[in-house]
Amino acid sequence: MLRHNRYIAVLEKLLTHLKNAKLEYFKASDHAVSPEKKRFYNQQGLLRNRFFQDVLSELRHLGVSTEDLVINRFNFDQLLISTIDTLKAPAIEKCVHADEALLSIYSELKAVSDQNNGLHTHAVYLEEAIAQNKEWVSTLSFKSNTTY
Repeated sequence: MLRHNRYIAVLEKLLTHLKNAKLEYFKASDHAVSPEKKRFYNQQGLLRNRFFQDVLSELRHLGVSTEDLVINRFNFDQLLISTIDTLKAPAIEKCVHADEALLSIYSELKAVSDQNNGLHTHAVYLEEAIAQNKEWVSTLSFKSNTTY
C-alpha cells in the first residue's frame, strides 16, 4: 500500500511540473523569432499537455478523484519553484530546466512503479526536446560571444 501511495504522489508531482513545463514552452513560443522555433515550442507545449492528460488518466484509473489533486488548489510551493537565476534566464533555458526536472521525476516514477502504462515513453520525447533546446542555446551563446 505504501508503494501505491508513493506512486500516486509522484504522479501528482508530475502533473504540477508538466503544467509548468507546458506554460514555459508557450512562453518560449511567444518570444521565438523564427517560425521554426515558434512551431517547435508550440508543439512541445501541446505535447506536455498530452502528457498531463495521460498522467491524469492514470490517476483516474487508480481511483483518484480530480478534486483531491493539488493542481486544483492554490499551491504556495509553486510560487517558490523558480529562483532568481531562473527568472533571469532566457525562455529557451527555462524549457531545458523544466524538462530536466521532468526527466528526474520520470526516473523517480520508474523507481516506484513497474507498471507498463506508457508513461515511461514520455522521457524519450523529453530527451529529444532537451537536445534540440541545448543545440539552440549553444548557438545563441556562440552568437552572443562572437564579436563582429
